[in-house]
Amino acid sequence: MGVFVLLLLIVSGATAQSVPGNRLTFSGGWSRQVGGYFFQAKQTATGLGLSWGYRAHRYIEPEAGLFTALNPTGEICGRFGCVDVNDHFFWIPFGVRFVAPPYLGRIEFSGGGGGLYERYTVGTPAPGGGPAPRHGWGGYFVASTAVALDRSRHFWLGATPRLFLANPAFARDRWFQISAELSLRFR
Repeated sequence: MGVFVLLLLIVSGATAQSVPGNRLTFSGGWSRQVGGYFFQAKQTATGLGLSWGYRAHRYIEPEAGLFTALNPTGEICGRFGCVDVNDHFFWIPFGVRFVAPPYLGRIEFSGGGGGLYERYTVGTPAPGGGPAPRHGWGGYFVASTAVALDRSRHFWLGATPRLFLANPAFARDRWFQISAELSLRFR
């Protein structure tokens, strides 16, 4: 515990430069279901997201966002024909991100995690049964690498993997999402 307090004091004393307080990030990439039984087919989908963070301290950033996986199930076929269920996963993560000092003044590494609310929606129910809507709570983990695109470090381009872990009733949803991100940082 004493080492942690000492490390916290050293880090808090190293705030010589001001850092833009707000971060607004748009992301797009690929999502894949992970975990589950080996005989189950894993779903994949296009992933989109929007997140906001506030740099409360030079190295600590509380964040929240909205991420989605678009139509991961695709078409379901049965004896009544085929139907696209038009399903979506929505994840609302909220937590903290720890940011390392910039490498070479323009490259930034960060990682963190926190809580998560998940909602799964089904637009068109499959005849004879199929996926059912659900919602639940869980957690998420995130890591990121970003590069400043301008000298004033307002525009950033990055790559971010995320792991969403949710436990709605009668399901255990585990999704991995990797995305390219464009961030705007401002006061």
